Amino acid sequence: MSALSETAHDLAHRKARSKRWRGITYVAVAALMWSTAGIWVRYLTLDIWTIQAGRALCGSLSLFVYLLFSERRAVASSFGTINLAGYIIVPINALGMAAYMMALNWTTVADVMIVYTTLPFVVALVGWVWMRERVKMRTMFASAIALSGVTFMVGGSYQTGTVKGDLAAFVMVVSFAGLVILSRRYPKMSMPAHSVLSGLVCFAVAWPMANFASVTLNDALLLLILGSITIGVANVLYMRGVALIPPAEAGLIGLLDTIIAPIWVFWIFNERPADGALIGGVVVLAAVVFQILGEGKAKARD
Repeated sequence: MSALSETAHDLAHRKARSKRWRGITYVAVAALMWSTAGIWVRYLTLDIWTIQAGRALCGSLSLFVYLLFSERRAVASSFGTINLAGYIIVPINALGMAAYMMALNWTTVADVMIVYTTLPFVVALVGWVWMRERVKMRTMFASAIALSGVTFMVGGSYQTGTVKGDLAAFVMVVSFAGLVILSRRYPKMSMPAHSVLSGLVCFAVAWPMANFASVTLNDALLLLILGSITIGVANVLYMRGVALIPPAEAGLIGLLDTIIAPIWVFWIFNERPADGALIGGVVVLAAVVFQILGEGKAKARD
């Protein structure tokens, strides 16, 4: 009987470990896709409102296509899963989409990514307020390490006049934290359907100020890539990951975006990060590694 119990325990442990690593993989790949946003934005020759509208529309369309393939005849039912809380979060999520593009336009990619390191703290706070969900001390400690990287960037922001870009980036962080907790609080809600609505709201707000007459074929292709990858595929993968691992841990692993994004633009456009941004990036990477490896060892002992 003891042998059977031990075998069942080992099987459950392997399943839990497999589930966790699938969640980590989903979130890490989503972070890689988000990190490319600065590339597409830098290549575009459009004004910010046209980029906003085009990205939001392409993102919504790509998610709707995903729903057509994944849900087939139940597409309408996917939108029916959105409750009152979901509809309240829709305009907040739309604001976050807009704030992200504004931040990339107003400051360096490195600064945006470093502000993004506050996400685990914000997710943990929103999760505690909304769901009374406790956060493990290891995750909070790792988040504190990551947040320390912000201090290397703040002084330079005031000197270079990029404070409004940093504030826009933080608005994006708060919006995304609400979206993460929403998916955790209501697991049966279709997050792709929710993001379709958010994208359409963002498009509707930006459309009157957009100038689509200036969009070239090259710009249209870049907008399609930008929207499909950073709103479509990345959001689907991230939400799948959040369903498998705690949201605070997902937020911390998602900070890999902060490491990769500045490397892309430095490599391609020679956009040098502000003083201290590289140090902050190393600190963030150390925090992510500490969380993933440390949590894995802790679970192995259970």
